[in-house]
Amino acid sequence: MGGRAPKRRAEERKRLILDGAAGVFAACGYAGADTTALARAGGVSAPALYRYFPSKRALFLGTLKSAGPRLAGILRRISGSAADPLEAVWSFGLGYYDHVQSHAPVMKLWFQALCESDDPEVQGVLKENFTSLVDLLQENLERGKEQGLVSADIDTRVAAWHFMSIGLTFDLVNLLGLDDELDRGKVEHWGRLYLKSIRRVSGETADAIDS
Repeated sequence: MGGRAPKRRAEERKRLILDGAAGVFAACGYAGADTTALARAGGVSAPALYRYFPSKRALFLGTLKSAGPRLAGILRRISGSAADPLEAVWSFGLGYYDHVQSHAPVMKLWFQALCESDDPEVQGVLKENFTSLVDLLQENLERGKEQGLVSADIDTRVAAWHFMSIGLTFDLVNLLGLDDELDRGKVEHWGRLYLKSIRRVSGETADAIDS
């Protein structure tokens, strides 16, 4: 027994299954992913797969639920070291772009899952995943307002969704194989233009501008 590697704990095995399933669902979609491929990607047999997840749908939902917090955690760490809230937003955007360019399956997985969004549970998980990223952006924009960096008349929720839409453009360009259309230099320039559009200008009062 001492010479054998200990069996992986159930939670570790479950994590490996989820990681493998993310790649399969991203590549094939929900309907196209078969149990054999999902089990193989997770390093288990098909019968063993059902010990962790009672159905393919349960595994699909589990994969979506796992992917959201992990991506949010990565981007929170990247943006957390920035000097000020607007630089945090800038770092968030570049981190998101770099994550897409790394061919991580998460965003392709979410795009595939949008095809299943008529399912209320799938829609609910996707809604939570996307809004958690928007929440993180809005937190930084609100802090920017408090520090006098963001224009007082900016609706930070709308601005956060606007920034998120830029990220979704990165995803679309990547999925279409058009990465040359938006290289990193262009992305950096676009990000600076976004920050310029929301930045408080010199002489602007702290009160919201009504016009």
